[in-house]
Amino acid sequence: MHGLEASQQLAMKRQIIYIQLCLLLSLFGAKPIEEIRFDVIHNGKAVGELRAVKTVDGVQTTYSNTTEIKTKIITPVRLSMKIQSTYKSNELDFSKVDITVNSRRYSASTTKRVGNKYLFYKNDKLESTLNGPIKYSAALMMFNEPSGVSAAYSEEGGGFHLIEKSVANVYEK
Repeated sequence: MHGLEASQQLAMKRQIIYIQLCLLLSLFGAKPIEEIRFDVIHNGKAVGELRAVKTVDGVQTTYSNTTEIKTKIITPVRLSMKIQSTYKSNELDFSKVDITVNSRRYSASTTKRVGNKYLFYKNDKLESTLNGPIKYSAALMMFNEPSGVSAAYSEEGGGFHLIEKSVANVYEK
């Protein structure tokens, strides 16, 4: 009987340690993540996928959007577009866009916040300086409907696109 009690106590201690470990990981290690996927349709046929991931870590939220397209125009074309935008306290802090066609760099752009201004670089050259803050960009459209928003910052182009709601959940630029 004594041996059975000892094994039950050991099992209970393991369960308590496991629960404590799970709590620690949830408090310090895990980050809330949302992920959505869309098919990219051209002429009624799926030619690729857009994968959007939102990660929240305290006051910092990162949006990572990756679009992969494989199609054939005259020759096979593989297009890859990767956008990563980081917001701090609901304002854009940094974004990076890489576009490749057939595994070759097509373009790259970066937006960096410096004080209350933003520096926009296209292919490693400073293209423009924008006044801040930027509170809404194209990367957010996958997760936050732009209600009350009339323009979205383009991480790829470094400017703003006017957006207008045409029907429920559909916006035009």
